[in-house]
Amino acid sequence: MVRTGFARGVTVVTQVSRCPGGTAAVVEHFNELRAELAVADGVTASKRLTELDAAAAVLDGLRMLAVARVDQSQVWRDDPNATTTSYLRTHHRRSHKESAADLRAATAFTTFPALRDAVDTGAVSRAHVDVIVAVGLRNPSRAQALPDFLPAFLQIAAHHPATTLRQVMRRWADQIDPLTTATDEHDAHRRRYLHVAHLADGVALEGFFGHEQGTKILAAMNAALTDQFRHPTTDTDGGDGGGNGGEPANATGAGHSSGVPGSGMPVSTSQQRADAFINLIDRLLTNGGLPSCGGSRPTVTVVVPLARLEQPCTGADPHDLLKHVTEHHDQPDQLLRTGSAHLGVSNGPGDHLISSQTAQQLTCDCDIHRIVLNPDGLPLDVGRKARTFPPHLRKALEIRDGGCIYPGCTKPPGWAEAHHIIHWAQGGQTSLDNAALLCSRHHHEIHHNNHAITIGPNGKPTITLHRQRL
Repeated sequence: MVRTGFARGVTVVTQVSRCPGGTAAVVEHFNELRAELAVADGVTASKRLTELDAAAAVLDGLRMLAVARVDQSQVWRDDPNATTTSYLRTHHRRSHKESAADLRAATAFTTFPALRDAVDTGAVSRAHVDVIVAVGLRNPSRAQALPDFLPAFLQIAAHHPATTLRQVMRRWADQIDPLTTATDEHDAHRRRYLHVAHLADGVALEGFFGHEQGTKILAAMNAALTDQFRHPTTDTDGGDGGGNGGEPANATGAGHSSGVPGSGMPVSTSQQRADAFINLIDRLLTNGGLPSCGGSRPTVTVVVPLARLEQPCTGADPHDLLKHVTEHHDQPDQLLRTGSAHLGVSNGPGDHLISSQTAQQLTCDCDIHRIVLNPDGLPLDVGRKARTFPPHLRKALEIRDGGCIYPGCTKPPGWAEAHHIIHWAQGGQTSLDNAALLCSRHHHEIHHNNHAITIGPNGKPTITLHRQRL
């Protein structure tokens, strides 16, 4: 007989213990509760939720009792693998991980009666039990010290979520067993990795770092996210992208959700972190300090035919293209390379095809090298380097525009890029009358959706937003 602490919740378990094969009685009682909850108000539902949580804990205790009896009876010896976990997997649809966790919890119930009693009364959930087992019984030194501290841990478990109990027990474990904490840190550092995968449509990053290195990443990301909150953008229809009024966002948690311009669609926290990460990279590349490679400083390179910049939406003549493919099919590495735009880096191998629209965006304000190629793609002439926006003109843009001119955006001049309203490759001049400042995100937006920018009678640029492409 279980103790009565939560009347309706424990009634379910009492019926199980009293009725032979009492599953039907339990199901009937559940159906009564389901009907009640279907029309319950919030207060009643909250009360029933408390009772159901307690009942779930008691039922978990009964499950662990059943697991313990399966283990002690040695019925599992008839299983082909002759282990308790394999028997639970075979007969009770449990994975190996779940079976092992059940067996550890059942063993802990047998070893620590106080733990079993706390679960039987519904005061401690299975999640709390798993924390106590995982942290407190990890090694002999912790298991030896646990009985003295278990009553206090059970008190914490009865009034706080499992995450709080885990934090407390990890601190306890560090002070009881500091060597294991140091070993865990060393193992985590040995597991560090950062995978960079070039996919068909972009670059994917996946990594893991120990706390020492990981907190450096978080500190830098939080600084970049804080800057985004201090300079919010109005990106959702009718909403202020500032959201929470400039509160810093944690790189590991949910922050402000701005939006895709003109779409009313929210930008996820992960997209905000992606933008913040790119802002950090932009600053690093712009400010220098990175080692050169072969005498060349780290830069992003764009190789694009002038014709693609002059007429980005005009396709090649199929007859000329077929002739070129036919004549050079034996050189697939170089085939068709001179007709498309490619993006790469100056200090590493590989490049990637990009659209002519993206090439236009990237070549709005950059260092330009003119290289004349023959039909086979071999250089014939290399012209001098020219900067499209010289420093004095860039300064004039900063004074006139004061930062990104996109509606609602308050990115400062230092975070903005100079944009040719009419691209220089299409005859646009490098002048104040043909330029505007845009942050990286809105620079991409302008090129992608072909929003119109005009210089008004007052000399200020304005943007006419077109419908966003799908």
